[in-house]
Amino acid sequence: MAELPFFTVIVPTHKRAVLLRRTLASINAQRDGVGGVEILVISDATDGDTDAACAELLTPADMYVRRNGPSGPSASRNMGLALAKGAYILFLDDDDSWHDGFLPALRAQPAVQQGLPVYFNCSIVNERRGADAAILSEGGADLAGRLTDEIYLKNQIPVCCFAFPRALLAGLKFDAHMRAYEDWEFMLAVYARQKAVHVPLIGARIFKDSGAESERRGVSQQSHDYNAVFDYLYVYRRHPAPNADLGQRRASLLNSFNIPVTAEMV
Repeated sequence: MAELPFFTVIVPTHKRAVLLRRTLASINAQRDGVGGVEILVISDATDGDTDAACAELLTPADMYVRRNGPSGPSASRNMGLALAKGAYILFLDDDDSWHDGFLPALRAQPAVQQGLPVYFNCSIVNERRGADAAILSEGGADLAGRLTDEIYLKNQIPVCCFAFPRALLAGLKFDAHMRAYEDWEFMLAVYARQKAVHVPLIGARIFKDSGAESERRGVSQQSHDYNAVFDYLYVYRRHPAPNADLGQRRASLLNSFNIPVTAEMV
């Protein structure tokens, strides 16, 4: 019987084969010394370039699925969760990557050896995409101490900066009906089960396209979109504030967008 992998990395993708190649190469470069890595690439569209990238860069231990249904990362991540066999699960977007040596260093962390959920640092990379692609800047983000009950007010840490024991995620799903903030809603459900501990590693390289207004939902202008405010209310109603102070701060935030709620409602 084949030994199960230690890490499963779930990568949702949508017709971005050039960027996906970078993502997969960064994972492949650090398979040794981690007790097995399983990559699950879930595509929500038929795309020959994505097929070719996966055929070239995935191994027999990995899986590539072209799923049916509406596009979007939530349903793709949910399929990945259903298929994952690793002891630990990580999520990585199809335009991001891992820093060199990250997975072996993560495997060696005492908290991971104890089976705890963990979060780690990242870097933010601004790049120009297209024919004249180039890295414009890169800066590190130390996330130590950032995961607190403030997560009930607003999102704090990208989902790609966590590693979760698979058993901890049993029964949890990303809400595929949300227009934005589905990562945050998922994280609140995990946080309610067990708070992750910080490990002093730099893991994800989060790439941002300098030529796009906002590729990542919930960032920049879309954070102030009126519909997105109702998504905040949706998250608040699903995950009640743990204390009166956070309830009042939630209400004040929504009131600032002319949403007439009281602390008791959120």
